[in-house]
Amino acid sequence: MKRTTLGIAALLTLTACGGGSSPSADGDRIRLAYAFAPVAGLSPYSDDAVIGYGVGATETLVRLDPAGAPEPLLATSWTQVDDLTWQFDLRDDVTFHDGTAMTADVVAASLQHAVDADPSPRALSGVELTVAAADEDTLTLATAAPDPVLPQRLTSPELVVLSPGAYADPSSPDLVGTGTGPYELTAVTGTSGATLDADPDYWGGAPAADGVDVTFLSDGTGRTAALRADEVDVAQAVPVSQVDGLGSGHRLQSVPLPRTVSLHLTTTSPVFADPGLRETARQAVAGLDVAGTLYEGQADPPQGLFGPTSTWAADRQPPTYPSAVPASGQAVSLATFSDRAEMPEVAAAVADALRTAGFTVDLQVGLYSDMEADYLDGRYDAVLMSRSYGQDTADPLSYLASDFGCAGGYDLSQFCDPAVDAELAAGSQLTDVAARNQVALAVERTVLGSDAVVPVVHDRTRFGVADRVSGLAADPWERSIITVDTAVS
Repeated sequence: MKRTTLGIAALLTLTACGGGSSPSADGDRIRLAYAFAPVAGLSPYSDDAVIGYGVGATETLVRLDPAGAPEPLLATSWTQVDDLTWQFDLRDDVTFHDGTAMTADVVAASLQHAVDADPSPRALSGVELTVAAADEDTLTLATAAPDPVLPQRLTSPELVVLSPGAYADPSSPDLVGTGTGPYELTAVTGTSGATLDADPDYWGGAPAADGVDVTFLSDGTGRTAALRADEVDVAQAVPVSQVDGLGSGHRLQSVPLPRTVSLHLTTTSPVFADPGLRETARQAVAGLDVAGTLYEGQADPPQGLFGPTSTWAADRQPPTYPSAVPASGQAVSLATFSDRAEMPEVAAAVADALRTAGFTVDLQVGLYSDMEADYLDGRYDAVLMSRSYGQDTADPLSYLASDFGCAGGYDLSQFCDPAVDAELAAGSQLTDVAARNQVALAVERTVLGSDAVVPVVHDRTRFGVADRVSGLAADPWERSIITVDTAVS
């Protein structure tokens, strides 16, 4: 343990050399051990989007309240003009960190970059969006088809509003000095760390701390050790195995999440293209009590794609599964990532269950940033993934279109069913939330019945927090961590 702690200290020192203020325990700066290293230099057009948003550097037009309803952020209000057109009124007192004033023209240009991005941001999956400035303070957004949840889409961290200076490379926007959040990103040291300083002119008032020093640290035990050693003030994603060992002066902040750990069976793989073999795999995994054993009760048993936080999904109809075909030694590759401490353990349990069912399993574990492209390309026969189905839009139909639509941007199962696409397209036109949820449950039943994906456990967020820290976000949507009110004393 001492060796691990010294390693963390060395890493923090190295990170500080990259620019900005050195991490210290003087009570003025927040030291955050973040669980995931950037995969694309913090570009919002990647899974890095949530990092810049979470540490307080970037903001969106709209944000989600704890119940998942949209509420004002950089936009003060919005109006649906007709079935296809929305107008958003912008705050008139917002300045980007580089001094640029936020006008409708600037916001329109920023959102247009997201619309033009390839691949498209998941929040815009299946949406044809046009953006224009109606006047200096009003933005007009139009969709090719009615989109009742457009305000929810605009809450996605992929759609943060940045100054024109961010787009020297339009395919990979630069967040350094170009956001609107309470903290200005001043330096990024590769995949090691980032430094942010308080923006005294922040439109929401002066931040409570002087800055934020972020260390990207994928090892969960190391993050917890750094917290216990007073090298960081906040440790994200504390492993279940470390919860009882946080030590005096620290507390656990745990929040149920719309997050499901699932086994994706690649429907285009030589083995799992066979529905019968997928069903054999499902039956093998369905018997595991991951929540009660590996998560030690710090998670919930699988209910479907949508977990217990989605109370609307409780009254669902069970899927109808195909007939199983016995496995006879077929070799399959199973991949997962190590950034979340429990994932390799869960993957090992899944691999053993598959072996018991008759498969030969090659388990591959690595950093998410190193494996993401292969996940999306369908390189592996199976992928164990931890996925927040509310993080992009908090709209279940948008999540399903992204992860199980034929043109979805995060289709790890390589699943494609034109009938499902038609259901999603029809459901997306509905304005009644309950009716949309019923469509989501119908699609969930089809997808689960195909055995393209097998839910394993519903996760919770777990932060280790020093007692001197107050105001840390308890965000069930896993977006915000550091806010204008987060302080250290």
